[in-house]
Amino acid sequence: MKCFIVLPCYNEEQNIELLIPHIDETLRDYIPYQIIAINDGSDDDTGRLLKHLSKQHPIEVLEHPKNKGLAATLQTGISAAVQRSSDGDLIVTMDSDNTHDPEYILNMLKAATEADIVVGSRYIRSGRQMNVPPHRMILSRTINFLIRKMANLSVRDATSGYRCFKASALKKLKKNMGQRFMESKGFEASLEILLKMFWCNSTIKEVPITLDYDKKAGWSKMKLLPTIKRYVILLTKIKDWRNELEANS
Repeated sequence: MKCFIVLPCYNEEQNIELLIPHIDETLRDYIPYQIIAINDGSDDDTGRLLKHLSKQHPIEVLEHPKNKGLAATLQTGISAAVQRSSDGDLIVTMDSDNTHDPEYILNMLKAATEADIVVGSRYIRSGRQMNVPPHRMILSRTINFLIRKMANLSVRDATSGYRCFKASALKKLKKNMGQRFMESKGFEASLEILLKMFWCNSTIKEVPITLDYDKKAGWSKMKLLPTIKRYVILLTKIKDWRNELEANS
């Protein structure tokens, strides 16, 4: 078994020199791992630092010549991980800004023995978030409430991008939908994947995490109003996606 870490990177020069050694310290004695780092057209030193770190750690660096956004970056990284993995492997997605503590990966890998997808959750017992801007807290809570009501999804933190997938479950989704496994263009893309995998009969479990925004260096990449608009558009597509995937499952 091997663990693939999909790491979207856009202007993260202040974060990745701390994050990648922390990932290595967490996993190197536990499981073979490979980081797939996608440099999404960064205009700082992110690309150079990733190449330097790849000489010391198992990192494959994929390049977007221009910034394409989180959705395209996730699609590039997840597609690469699916191609390189075997059915028994695990694929972790996480942020590269140090708000996702790598130590939680071990809990997610253990929980993956009981589920196809493990979500790092702020909203279950023992989970929490710290120093998060109020507008982001309100948006997250609202979207999670609407998703539970509209999609019958029992996950408390469906908007968390910190997840562990069984490679076999992602391969099944890719087989059913091809390149349409991710159609969203923004931060809502990770929610789209979760919903589509749920409708492909994947089982989901949550483990508690603490998300601390004080560990982030640099500015947030999320633009509030466009993100709200895209989440609203996603909600209008839920019925069609569900019908299509349930018919193919």
